[in-house]
Amino acid sequence: MSLKPRTVDFNATWTLLQETIHGVITLAHVPRPVWNDRFSDVYSLCVAHPEPMADRLYAETKLYLTNHVAKLLNEVLEGGDAHLVKNYFKYWTDYSIGARYLHSLYLYLNQQHIKTQKLSDAEIIYGGSDTAGEQMEIGELALEIWRSGMISPLGYKLVKLLLEAIDEDRLYHTTTLPIDAVKGTILSFVEVQTYKKKGQLQLYQELFEEPFLNSSGEHFKRDAARLLESKDVSLYMEKVIAKIDEELFRARKFLHPSSLPKVCFSPTVRN
Repeated sequence: MSLKPRTVDFNATWTLLQETIHGVITLAHVPRPVWNDRFSDVYSLCVAHPEPMADRLYAETKLYLTNHVAKLLNEVLEGGDAHLVKNYFKYWTDYSIGARYLHSLYLYLNQQHIKTQKLSDAEIIYGGSDTAGEQMEIGELALEIWRSGMISPLGYKLVKLLLEAIDEDRLYHTTTLPIDAVKGTILSFVEVQTYKKKGQLQLYQELFEEPFLNSSGEHFKRDAARLLESKDVSLYMEKVIAKIDEELFRARKFLHPSSLPKVCFSPTVRN
């Protein structure tokens, strides 16, 4: 790889790079020599003479990922509600792994172009600076595009199906949907924001955890009312403790660990 800046034909280089990006993000086989060539292309575009093309590369990559996620959204929807969670989880698994590889392919852009422009951790955590318009590292960008292009349009429908699956587990101690798909989809709401310096759990809490706790609370109240009809206080307490243990087991089975204390100590359960 030549380190000397040179004139680069962006369109020709981008055509080759885009083909490799597709292979990377879909986990297709990318031969090592091809990877090395595209790695060099990223560098060459960033240091191109007479004008670096890093911003254009970033913009084209963002557009490609946006279009790719839009296509995946259509494919997820084509399966209908019965397959929505399974299809979402399948595509998320592939995409999230591919995004990590893509981040590595764009190492030079991330390290030398984007990181030098990023705000410091202190500026992000304590505020005082505007992050609007700030470029993201490519792995972060890929996750943000998934959030906006996949989770935003599907989120509430996914959560409805996830809560139904958990209710099914309460009733029958099993689910029609694969457990790994249910849990993996729930955890994706956390994983998609792991790059953030603060508020990593915000999406998960607002989109899924709050409705889950509300649903669990209503379920617990119904069971408690039914148990109270027995008029046997000791039996009631025994059943309540067993129910709490069941909910904790279920929370470990499906949820992010941060939700466990809330399952035990939510106002509905305490009352």
